[in-house]
Amino acid sequence: MSETNNLRALLMAALVVMSVFAGVGTVSALDTGSASADPVAVGQDTATQDVTFSTTLDADETETITISGIPSAVDVLGVGASFENENGSFAVTDTNIDNGEVTVDITNEGNATETGNVTLALVHDTSDLGLDLIGDSVNFTVSNEAGENTTVPVALEANAAGDNDVIFQGQTVQVDVSGLNDSLTLREVDERDGGEISQSSFVEQLSAENGYVEIDTDDLEGDYVVSDGTGVNGANAVEFEVAVQSLTANWSEDSVTQGDSEDLELESGRSDYIVEVSADGLDADDLETIFGDSDAFVGTNDEDDSVYLDAGEQDEIPADFGDDIDAGDYEFDVEVTDTTASDSASIAVEESDADVNFADSVYTEQVGDVVEMSVNMEDRDEAYVYVGGDDVNYLEVVKLTDDDDDGMVNFTFNTYTANESNVNPFELVEDSDDELELATGDVETEDNGLPGAVDGTLSERLETGDYDLRTSTSLDYNVEDDEVEDEQDVATLDLGERNTSGIATWTAASGNADEFDDAQELLENVNESNVVAIGDRLVVQVNASGTSGVIDEDNVDSLLNGDEGMQFTVEEADAGANADSSELDLDSSNTAIYQNESSDQFFVVVDTRNVDVDDDTEYDATFTVGDEDADTSPIDYVDDEEEESVSTTFTAEEPDATLDLNDDDQFEVAQSQNAQVEFDTNLAGGSEVVVRLRSSASNSAFLLSNTVETDGNGTVMTTFDTSDVEVGTEFDMVVRSGSDEIASEDGIIVEGQNMTGTGTGEGTMSETPGTGTEMTGTEMSETPTETPGETTSEGSATPSEGTTTGSTDGGTPGFGVVVAVTALLAAALLAVRRD
Repeated sequence: MSETNNLRALLMAALVVMSVFAGVGTVSALDTGSASADPVAVGQDTATQDVTFSTTLDADETETITISGIPSAVDVLGVGASFENENGSFAVTDTNIDNGEVTVDITNEGNATETGNVTLALVHDTSDLGLDLIGDSVNFTVSNEAGENTTVPVALEANAAGDNDVIFQGQTVQVDVSGLNDSLTLREVDERDGGEISQSSFVEQLSAENGYVEIDTDDLEGDYVVSDGTGVNGANAVEFEVAVQSLTANWSEDSVTQGDSEDLELESGRSDYIVEVSADGLDADDLETIFGDSDAFVGTNDEDDSVYLDAGEQDEIPADFGDDIDAGDYEFDVEVTDTTASDSASIAVEESDADVNFADSVYTEQVGDVVEMSVNMEDRDEAYVYVGGDDVNYLEVVKLTDDDDDGMVNFTFNTYTANESNVNPFELVEDSDDELELATGDVETEDNGLPGAVDGTLSERLETGDYDLRTSTSLDYNVEDDEVEDEQDVATLDLGERNTSGIATWTAASGNADEFDDAQELLENVNESNVVAIGDRLVVQVNASGTSGVIDEDNVDSLLNGDEGMQFTVEEADAGANADSSELDLDSSNTAIYQNESSDQFFVVVDTRNVDVDDDTEYDATFTVGDEDADTSPIDYVDDEEEESVSTTFTAEEPDATLDLNDDDQFEVAQSQNAQVEFDTNLAGGSEVVVRLRSSASNSAFLLSNTVETDGNGTVMTTFDTSDVEVGTEFDMVVRSGSDEIASEDGIIVEGQNMTGTGTGEGTMSETPGTGTEMTGTEMSETPTETPGETTSEGSATPSEGTTTGSTDGGTPGFGVVVAVTALLAAALLAVRRD
């Protein structure tokens, strides 16, 4: 048996019965087939054994696990527990050791039924159990009150020292002497000759029982041999070494502030061992508070006010000095449980000057929205935030941990889900390295008489009003006076009424609906239009507050199916007589949501390549809150049989281009090094088109092609070098978008002047100004120069500052966030309807 298993041994000389009693709830179910227990060793001052089983617990349910049948000769020193379950919601809420019987209360603190593996680590003194039990086995029964049970064999083993093993001073070992004669002695090796023992000295006589002799190594150091008197080498003896275990204990820092953590650093030549840790002035509960969250924690010894730690798990053991640990100087005694090794380490616990403050004194939002808050932490890495109080019949508490040590934790509070019992309304902001967990269930009160909304018992959503915000370093709450112990700072959450105020239609170039990183990037790539070319992306912008907590960007169904009382639809505006309007089949494959919470907006992006959109058809895009046809409103924010609704109309068209032709139905292009070609399309700004001029005339054959992006007005403008092409040469002009041909016209090369159009962007061709040629004549006009960020035609969308429009070098038209918001406010919107 290895030294690790030696340390993990519990003698069960009699039948050990594990009985499970349901404390709260009815789902409790012990998987009896999963029960197992490590082998156990006899004759040990300290031994640990893992007893493992699987159980199922309902939310808030408690099971009392009882281990009984342990003989009186075994002294139960301590008990601990660890769990493997998906949500990590299992916890020990109480332990007790009474006359060899151990009880452990295990509670599911989560919000749903869960199954998990439970490992109970039991620490025992088995020194009064003799060698006669080695090789035997016992069975223990795992059962529950439903009568389900299973038997698990438990082998009783020796803490064996084999030939040439290394034993650490202080260990009690059992040597197998079944192959030797009866006259046994322990001898110390004094000299060797060529590896053989040449001289040894007598230490003591030994008596064998059950084929073993037991040796106490407290006073031994060096090489030893157990001999039967016929020799000290080979088969006539068992040789082993006794080494002194080294141990050095230090703290990672000489001092620690209340509420912070430091590491207990252990260094030893031994790789796997258990230590017992105690300190004057700290009881077992204090020590469990300090070390209980560490992976090295094994169990608590209430009688000796100590804890057991597995130093084989890690040599830097984290210790959490919470606010309940009094300030002062502490010397921690660290003793290896089965050897003579020990050391001590001192640390000063300093009183916390924690300063935990809100970044703002007032947070204003509307019911249904997500509130973003920030808490600054000074001299502190953990704190609690209380939301609400007795005056609003709602109280929720969240624990914040500043893991990245930047002195701040940014988090959100979902006012829509705040009353739901199975949902944590708090969440860290995206990409945060900090930690957050709901802590309401841990709040300590005298009578547990917390406000009625604690743990989501409100029957309706949070109402408008002012909600107290309080920071604290404590989970103690005075119910009668609505006071938070160790309060650090206060602020107010001002929740106002929500509203639905407007809607508008935009377009974006062809692409996947979900390809934008966020709303800001989306806004940089949209243009206002009530015409959507099939294949482009439809973008519908909705101005409505109180939606960010309901609508989930990562789940389009939260908006499309209407289950939460908010719904977005797109359907034909006029299906004609005796026909129902068809509704576009929107889902996650063709639709994405982008929220701009700071401006109370969200955007629905639809990839029209993946929906059945009809050419030259008007559609209504509608956002509705509530349901006027329902007797009971699907959302608390709108009364029964009422709804709020905003709608906008757009027309779907096949992609095309509009070219301005002369009287001979030809598109004219000037003979010039910089002949400008300009025309309009219904494609969204940023769409890529190919413009090709081709002549097959025998005396003047040419092929010219440019790839260019449309600007925010749907205008395409590019230049060609036609200076070597004779005036009067005819050619074919083709415009393609992707693999589709969207325009094809006859063209002709004309003198280098503007022959058609007026510079409005309608099929204009001209020689680009600035070449040194002065243009004159009633049919000539200077080509307009568009400046990014300026409006160039009545009703056109204004590109964001710094964005190049109508370029041939990949410039993308679009709006900045502020410009987009302003444009929406200026748009003609349908009035909100409340029927």
